[in-house]
Amino acid sequence: MEQLRCQVGFCPAETEQGYVFLAGAAEYASHRAGEPVRTAQPPVCLKHLRPALELCPHLRRGHVAFRARATSVWGVIGSRYRLTATGLEPLPVEDDDAPVAYGHPQLGWFLASQLIRELRDYEVANLDDLVPAA
Repeated sequence: MEQLRCQVGFCPAETEQGYVFLAGAAEYASHRAGEPVRTAQPPVCLKHLRPALELCPHLRRGHVAFRARATSVWGVIGSRYRLTATGLEPLPVEDDDAPVAYGHPQLGWFLASQLIRELRDYEVANLDDLVPAA
């Protein structure tokens, strides 16, 4: 994710028009137009775009492709901890998977499991425009 490599083949994912990121249709439905998109999913190269859809059950139920020309590291997903009299203690599980932005004051008490990228200057893309059907 940090190096923007394809989530399927680990090859460089950059295309002539930026990077392609996939999201579930339900995730996109809650997105407000014009706002940045935040994702923990690495990009996909054009060669592995269709295999990514076939391999992921979440994406088979519906998906959206974003073609992003500008993307930056935004923060992380993981587990929060607190200091107690007996040492570090994880906070309740319901706090897991809440994204924390870089620069957040509690980031030092956080064990990251996934990197979050923010997509700006992006468009929703039609898969057939990206990769013709086989």
